[in-house]
Amino acid sequence: MPGLHVLIEIEDDNAGALEAFSEATKSSAEAERQASRILADIGGEGIEFEEGFTPVPMFSAPEAPLPEGFALEMSPGEAKRRPTGQTVVLPAEVSRSRLDDLQSRDGVKVWPNSALTLYGHDAAIDDARSDGGVDCRPFRDPVEIDTIRAMLAVDALWDDGFRGQNIVVGILDEGVSGQHYPVIGGFARPEAGLQPGSAAVTSHGSMCAADVLVAAPAARLYDYPFLGIPRSGGAIQMFQAVLDQWNTDGTPQITNNSYGFVGIPDPAQFPDHEVNNINHPVHRKVREVVTAGVACFFAAGNCGENCPSGNCHPSGIGPGLSIHASNSLEEVITVAAVNSRHERVGYSSQGPGRFEQVKPDVASYTHFLGNYGPGRPAGTAVSAFDSGTSAATPVAAGVAAALLSAIPTSTPLQIKDALISSAIDIGSTVGWDPNHGHGVINAAAALAALERSGALVG
Repeated sequence: MPGLHVLIEIEDDNAGALEAFSEATKSSAEAERQASRILADIGGEGIEFEEGFTPVPMFSAPEAPLPEGFALEMSPGEAKRRPTGQTVVLPAEVSRSRLDDLQSRDGVKVWPNSALTLYGHDAAIDDARSDGGVDCRPFRDPVEIDTIRAMLAVDALWDDGFRGQNIVVGILDEGVSGQHYPVIGGFARPEAGLQPGSAAVTSHGSMCAADVLVAAPAARLYDYPFLGIPRSGGAIQMFQAVLDQWNTDGTPQITNNSYGFVGIPDPAQFPDHEVNNINHPVHRKVREVVTAGVACFFAAGNCGENCPSGNCHPSGIGPGLSIHASNSLEEVITVAAVNSRHERVGYSSQGPGRFEQVKPDVASYTHFLGNYGPGRPAGTAVSAFDSGTSAATPVAAGVAAALLSAIPTSTPLQIKDALISSAIDIGSTVGWDPNHGHGVINAAAALAALERSGALVG
C-alpha cells in the first residue's frame, strides 16, 4: 500500500512505557502487537505500520512541558521511579483517503516523517573559491589528526589522564564499523540480525566515530543506526533507545548527530513539518534526552551561502535559513565548521537559527585525515578526507567526552556553557556571530572554565 510517510501520535497513558519499548525492540512480533493495540481504537484500514520500527513513548504531550520531576524519574538506578508515557508515536504509511479522517480525530495527531540528510560534504558549487577567510573549492589541503589535536589543546587534558575514559558517545547515523572503532553497544534487533557495529568502515557513521576519538581516544561508542532510509521517525526511535540505555546505567553521556534537513517547506502549506513546528515529536524527544542528562551535539549543516552542498534546496541556503529543526533547538550544542587555519568552510550553515536564534553555538574543525584519506581506515574511495559539519561535530563531542572524563558530574548545560565561554573568538565582530557562533572550541580552556564554575575535577 503506497502511502504517505507519517508519524501517528495517539494519547496513551502508560506507566510501563520504557519497559514496553524495550520489549518491542527485541521482537518484531511484539512491536506489531503493540502497534495493533494502539491502532485498535481508530481502526487500521488504510494504515500500514512500518516494519522494523517500534512504537515510541512520548513523555510530554504536544505544546506541553515535560512533567515535573522527569529528570529524576530518568535517573539511572532509580528502580521505583519511571516516567509515565503521555502519548505514543507510530511510524506508518497512510493512504491519502485516510489522512483527513485521522487528522479530525480527538486524541490523534498526524505529523510528517520526513527524510533526513547526512551532513557529509558531497558537492560544493564548482565556481566558488577560497576568499576573505572562507575555504571553498579548491579546498585547502587536509591536515593530519595531530594538527587538529594541537589546535584543540587536548594535551592539557591528556597529560592529567583525561582521555575520555568511562565515557560513552552514541553515534546516531547510518551505522559504525565495530571492526575499526570501539563499539560496545547500541541499538540491536537480534531476530533481524541487526547488531551494533555491523556497518562498513566507509559509512558516514564510521567517519563520525573516528572523529570522536580525535580528542577522546579512550572513549567508547554506542551505534544507533537509523533503520532504512533516514527519517525523523528513525531518529525518534534511536533517541528513545538512548533514553532506555541512560535509564539503565547512565550511558551514553553524549550523542552525536550529523544530519538534518536541507530546505524550508512553506510554513503555510506544511505547518507541522519538522523545520516549521518546534512541537514535532522528534524535537520533543531530543529535549527529553537532554533533560534526562545526555548532552546532544548537532551539526549546523552544510548549506552555507559561499559553497553549499549540492543537496541544499534554495529555501535553506545562507544566513538565517540554513540552521533549523532539532539542530536549532536551544537545548542542543550546534556546531559550525572551520579548517585548521580558522577559516570558515564555506558550506558551514549560518545563523540565526530558526527556533533558537543564537545558533550556531561554537565552531569545530573539519577537513583532516581521520576515517578517510591515504593510509586511513576507509581509504580514499568514498572521500579524500573527513569533511562537512558532519566531521566538525564529533570532534566537538569528543572534546566533551574528554571534559566529562575529568568532571563526570557535569550536566549538558555546564558542558555547553564551558565550550561557549572558553571558545576562541575568530569573527569580525566581538562575541557571537552567525558564521562561527561564539568561536572555536578549545579543550584546555573549556576544562579551565568548568573548574572556575566550581565543578570538581575527578
